[in-house]
Formats: sequence, structure tokens, C-alpha cells
Amino acid sequence: MKILIVIDDYFNKSNGMSISTQRFVREFKKMDQDVRILSSIAGGEPDYPLPIMTIPVFKNIIAKEGFHFAKPKKEIIKEAIRWADLVHLEDPFPVCWTAAKIAKQMRKPITGTFHLYPENLTASVPILDHASINSAFMRLFRDTTFNYCSYLQCPTTKVEHRLKKYNFKSKLIVISNGISDYYLQSNQRTTTTDPFTILSIGRFSNEKDQKTLIKAIGRSKYKDRIKLILAGKGPLKNEYISLCQRLKLNAQLGFYSRNDLKQIMDQSNIVVHCANVEVEGMACMEAFATGCVPIIAQSPLSSTSSYALSPNNLFPAGSSEILAQRIDYWINHPKDLKMMSANYQNYAKSLTVQFSAKKLLTMMKNAQKNYISN
Repeated sequence: MKILIVIDDYFNKSNGMSISTQRFVREFKKMDQDVRILSSIAGGEPDYPLPIMTIPVFKNIIAKEGFHFAKPKKEIIKEAIRWADLVHLEDPFPVCWTAAKIAKQMRKPITGTFHLYPENLTASVPILDHASINSAFMRLFRDTTFNYCSYLQCPTTKVEHRLKKYNFKSKLIVISNGISDYYLQSNQRTTTTDPFTILSIGRFSNEKDQKTLIKAIGRSKYKDRIKLILAGKGPLKNEYISLCQRLKLNAQLGFYSRNDLKQIMDQSNIVVHCANVEVEGMACMEAFATGCVPIIAQSPLSSTSSYALSPNNLFPAGSSEILAQRIDYWINHPKDLKMMSANYQNYAKSLTVQFSAKKLLTMMKNAQKNYISN
């Protein structure tokens, strides 16, 4: 099957949506599918290259987030869709809007993946982060992009339930974005308990809420034994550095290559995922696949908490007090920590990207078959 993947920023190395898409493309090619990419030229050369689009009002915010929008060029989009047997949409932005309309006109089957909530965008712009505005964006995502899809991948059941609430027309299929084999190979863990290393991975931004973790470590009985590693980049980096200094924490903040981050995972005792808005939480999943024991925020708009294996792997989003209690529990119970580490490594084997890619390809083939028969 000739599959066209439509996405704004395919080559982005720090965006979960882009990284997940890259992995699925590799898996599809291993399964002898013919896959081409329609995307912006940011960071690489896609099969169908589009220029980068600048949005003046949000230019600085977008630059800080490290994301690139593609500028729709109808002739290039038509050329790409003309080639394809099936068009797969990865995001709800103008290139996908345009591709959806053209694919419908050209009578090509369309599928998609739901990667991000409106709150992932508006959390960085407080003036927009209100329930009514987020609901309006959700309806916009639905009507401009995803209602053109006959089938839509939802990474978790929580995402599926929210899309049903907003009356998405597509047939919703729950398929995890999956964990790369790279994190599932026999891991040589080299942890110590002094220092006790806590890792948190994610963009330094409001919805990722690393501030709660920093405050929790400041409250911990074992504050002086803890080493904090915040892996990422983003607009709140300087604020986090100042807060760590004020609380006198042993902390390092930086953006790491995949290999370096994997080494850090192998040396970390726990991974804390504080995000209050998260469609799945791939970085947390990768970390627990290596044996880092997770502590995950519970929030109405975060699906990552579905991967908790015990109450001590959870805390209410935004509560530094209860997060501190969870951290202290794992420091106090090293045998439980070791056992839970092994449990998570085994659990992760049921969440491989290979398995997810097979399910997604089946979804695409069903979409193509049903489209032809209708």
C-alpha cells in the first residue's frame, strides 16, 4: 500500500508527535509498505517538501516551543495525494486541513492519529487557556481535520472517551503509540541510592508542570540525598534553574541526545511525570521500559496515569505535598523499588511499537477496503 503521511514537523527530534510518527514510518517500511512524507523542510528533506509557515502573532511562542508549521502549497499537496493509496493525517493544522479536503475531492481514503489536545497548545498562552476556548479548538480540530478520517487512532481509552464526548464521526480505534525496542533491550542498570536519582523528561512548559516536582523535592525528608535531572528544553528553563537554586537542590537541566538520555534512564531510580495535559506520555513509558519506577500525575486531561501499577505510582496533579510522600516512600522501600522496576520492564514488553504498528496498518487496510467497497 502507498501510504502518505501528512505532518507539519516530521524531522523534529524533541516533539513526541514527530518522534512517534518517525517510528511508525520505520515499522511500516519494515512491513514492505511504500511510505512517503508530506511535511515542512524543517530539519530534513521530506518526499514532498513544504516551506515553513510563520504566524506573526505566535512567532516567539512557537520558536520557544521548538515547533515548525508547514505552509500549505496546493500543487505539492495534490501531487502527493495523487501518488497515494491512503492519506494519514497526524495533526490538526492547516496542511492537514488542506490535505483532508483535497484527498476527499480526489476520492482517497483518509485515516488519522489524534496526538494532541488543545490544552497542549493553550497552556503556553494563559490568555487562551480557558474551557470555552479549548472546547472551540476541539471542535475546530474535529471539523477541519479529523471528521474527514474514516478511522482515527486514539493512543488511550481516555482519549477515545473525550473524542466521543465531542461527537467525532470517525471510527475510533485505541492503539498505543508504543515503545521502541531501543528501550526494551536488556538494560544494564547502574543505579545507586546515594544520590537517589530522580528523572523527569519533557518540555519546560506550563502543562508539563516540572515546578511541582522541584517543590516536592524541596519538601522531601531526603532532599540532601536526591539528585534531580530535568531533561528537556523550553521557555521555563531559567525559572526552573532559579527555583532549584533557591531550594538548594542538586539539579541538572539540559537537552540530551537519545543515547545520552538512555544512559541517564539506566542510572535513575525513579521517573516523575507531572504533566496535567498528556495524550499518552511516551517519554515516561520509555523510561519505565528501562526500569525507572514512575510516579505519575493524575489529571482529567492526562492519560499517562493509566500506566500506574500501584497507588504509589500516582499522585494528584499539582500536589507537591503528596508527590514528596511518594518520593519518600520509594526511598524508604528499596526492595519494593527493585521489584517494581522489574515489573515495569516486563509490563513494557506488552507495549512495543512493532505491535502498535501492525494494529495501525490493519486499521489503514480496513479503511482502504471499506472505502473501495462503498
